[in-house]
Amino acid sequence: MNKKFFIAFLFFILLLIIPFFYQATFSKYIFDYAFTSTKILIDKKPKIEVLSVSNTNTGYEKYANKTHEITLQVKVTEKNITINHFNSDTIQILINNEIVYPSIKIDMLSNHDGEIIYNILLSNLTGNGTLSLYFPEGIIQDTLHQKNDSLNFNTNILIDNIAPSSSCEELSVENNKSKYIITANECLRPIENWDISEGNTSLTKIFCSPVSYPILITDYAGNISEVFITINKAKNIMLYYANYNGYKISQFNHSGEISGKQAIIDGSNKKSEMIVTYLDGDIDTQALQARIFDYTYWGENTTAICNYSELDYQYGYTPSANSWYDINSKNAIYFLGKLSFQLGGQGHNLVNNSCSNFMKPIPEEIANQNLYGISGIAFRLKNIDTYSIVYQIYVPEIGWLKASSDGEETTYSHDKPFSAIRINIIPKSEKTYLIDYWNRAIYTNYMD
Repeated sequence: MNKKFFIAFLFFILLLIIPFFYQATFSKYIFDYAFTSTKILIDKKPKIEVLSVSNTNTGYEKYANKTHEITLQVKVTEKNITINHFNSDTIQILINNEIVYPSIKIDMLSNHDGEIIYNILLSNLTGNGTLSLYFPEGIIQDTLHQKNDSLNFNTNILIDNIAPSSSCEELSVENNKSKYIITANECLRPIENWDISEGNTSLTKIFCSPVSYPILITDYAGNISEVFITINKAKNIMLYYANYNGYKISQFNHSGEISGKQAIIDGSNKKSEMIVTYLDGDIDTQALQARIFDYTYWGENTTAICNYSELDYQYGYTPSANSWYDINSKNAIYFLGKLSFQLGGQGHNLVNNSCSNFMKPIPEEIANQNLYGISGIAFRLKNIDTYSIVYQIYVPEIGWLKASSDGEETTYSHDKPFSAIRINIIPKSEKTYLIDYWNRAIYTNYMD
């Protein structure tokens, strides 16, 4: 009985021990499996990502042309790199999904704790379309032969190397003014003192006087086109002038027309002896002021009489170096039926003409050389802040001089009178455009 009880007790103990033994073995297997999974997660494949994109086209960073530089910062994540082909030979630059070959410079900015930061600088980007970069698979590999995935990165920058095209229209508006409209085929940058449409595709400006000059329009990418402004319908403010240089005068010139042009056409040495001018329209007619330097045969402190108007003209500054004539001055005359004011006088080079102070007739050989006349001139608009007056003179054997404006004297030298002149009133905001345009003619025989 005791023996049977003992055997039964041993069997019971064995039943209790077997489950614990099996459970311990199963737990060991689970522990080993979990350890292997953790190791796989640590050995991730190499990764390439773009951190930032910048563009030197300030204010219009989503657009660029070949003059701009695009900079990207790119991060490579991998501690155990065995193959590194991150260079300009493997990275592809695409514009409109076509491979292009701009200038590319790659610098390593940092290499720390499994992260490499590269700086990619792109320049001279030709072509047109969206800029993207392609990083092929496998340019970075680790010790387990794992490769980076390919990456196609869209910069969202539009490369545009085509200058804008445009159409122009002049519309008459109230009070004899004109509205000039420039409409482009793409978005334009604003131009100071011009109104720009809501969609940034058209520019408008109101003009009071006829004028012709070019301006530059610029698209978002920085491409530039020249647009020639031609205002013909505006008559709100008008400046008229006539230049006598020995040729018959039948009408006034205006709006930048060349007065005295025939002397240029003929290659003549005839000089400007008298200029007559006046203002008309919605402007104070006394606002126009002028002074000249008159170079005469008789010299300093002498005065002569104009053969046309019988007004005096004298050697040197008229009225003086620091004062101005206007239409209310003593030199006001009627010329071609218009109340005007006269500068200089007819008769500078007339044979046997004499000054008023004493008898000193001009010899024929001197008169034929046409050595005398107006050699310096200045105009200004009194008490007008929004408009400028621009003028340019032509000197025989020299050509056109640099254009002047708003009271500046223009002269080659006081002993070299000019033959022709052009004058225009223009909004002060546009003055530089007109001066730059007229200065293209410097030292030439331009006649248009």
